[in-house]
Amino acid sequence: MRIVFASAISLVLSACASSQNPIVEDRSRCDAYGFQRGTDAFANCVMTADRDRERRHERRVDRDGDRQAYGYGAAQE
Repeated sequence: MRIVFASAISLVLSACASSQNPIVEDRSRCDAYGFQRGTDAFANCVMTADRDRERRHERRVDRDGDRQAYGYGAAQE
């Protein structure tokens, strides 16, 4: 229950103020989940968060690229 509460707080706070460095956000989120820095579990948490962010970015680029290919979202000349 404590982890769920900490996760919810972390997500709310990250929505309010995001840092310029996404790795800092990942580390803060993993801290909130209760992982101890310097452990393999913490490293895996940070790597997973980074990988998930990269995948979301790639999907967004793919989706937006498809829109532009069909004339959506791009300036028409």
